[in-house]
Amino acid sequence: MTKSRRFDADALQRMLPHRQPFALLDRVEVSEPGANGVGLKNISISDPVFAGHFPGHAVYPGVLLIEAAGHTCGIVENAAAEADAPPKLGYLAGIRKFSFKQTVHPGDQVEFHVRRRAVLGDLFEYECRLIVDTKTVAEGNIAVATRPIEG
Repeated sequence: MTKSRRFDADALQRMLPHRQPFALLDRVEVSEPGANGVGLKNISISDPVFAGHFPGHAVYPGVLLIEAAGHTCGIVENAAAEADAPPKLGYLAGIRKFSFKQTVHPGDQVEFHVRRRAVLGDLFEYECRLIVDTKTVAEGNIAVATRPIEG
């Protein structure tokens, strides 16, 4: 049986190359490495994106929600690697059937529920459901390609 793992913001900084303003997750809980997990993001009005999206009616951009879901998928994949294996970098390779049910605003906590559906070599397809306060705000499929980190 595979042990679940929790990655806090410091661990995510070590696993992902993204930095502000693209460090999009606060925490990831991987219940089954290489299969499923949940990323968390607390949406704050202090996020610089709200200076222009939209003044007087702050809405978190859908493309950043998709990117954060992709980050979650990459963490779930890396969590499955052997302890001594070098980490791989995940690249967003495809987005299918993503739909938005409602907008996300400052004060919301978004849960990025991801579940692996298919594998083809170093390409992984995930089913994603984004939830705020038990309501699905977006859902769709993301493909992530992994490559060794060079350098």
